[in-house]
Amino acid sequence: MLAENPLPSPAPPPPWEHRLRLLLDSTDEGVFGIDLAGNCMFINEAAARMIGLDAARALGRNMHTLTHHSHEDGSAYPEEDCPIFNAFRRGMPCRLDNEVFWRSDGSAFAVEYSSHPIVENEVVQGAVIAFVDITERKRADEELRRAHDEMEARVALRTRELSEALQQLRQLSTYLERVREEERTRIAREVHDELGSLLVALKMDVTWLRKRLGEQAARAPAE
Repeated sequence: MLAENPLPSPAPPPPWEHRLRLLLDSTDEGVFGIDLAGNCMFINEAAARMIGLDAARALGRNMHTLTHHSHEDGSAYPEEDCPIFNAFRRGMPCRLDNEVFWRSDGSAFAVEYSSHPIVENEVVQGAVIAFVDITERKRADEELRRAHDEMEARVALRTRELSEALQQLRQLSTYLERVREEERTRIAREVHDELGSLLVALKMDVTWLRKRLGEQAARAPAE
């Protein structure tokens, strides 16, 4: 009985492909490529880890359906509106940081991604997408925005308090000026009345003295 010929072992990948795989898997940035139908042609470990799926299970699957099917609010994201697909369908490379990707468990995470067409022999073959999880950056930005808003509110409150204090100070200054003016008027009136009384009394005294002197002169003996 003739021995069966063993099946040939699969050919090892070309050295360049192995080096490319090592390069892609050595970065924390998620990278995957899609063909003209939007199906995954390759995906690195970082990308697979971020979407919560083994790399082997992502191959051949439509990446829009898999990870970019909805907006952050859960509303449907039509494939024809997807900027990733527009990179090869309309020749529109893009870079966005205001969208989300979805994990296999149904949770979403904020991403910054870029999509560029793959061109071979002047023919577009698909697109390569690179993305990073910016959840922490978004959270830090939100905290910074919240702190800025709180600071703005505190500054506005302090400004309003200072404005009110300044208004009160102006009112007090006006009141004091009015009081001073009224006091000056009262003192001037009192001085005027007192001087008037003194002048009347002095006039009466002078009249009396004149009268007395006249009487004394009349009683004086003739020489």
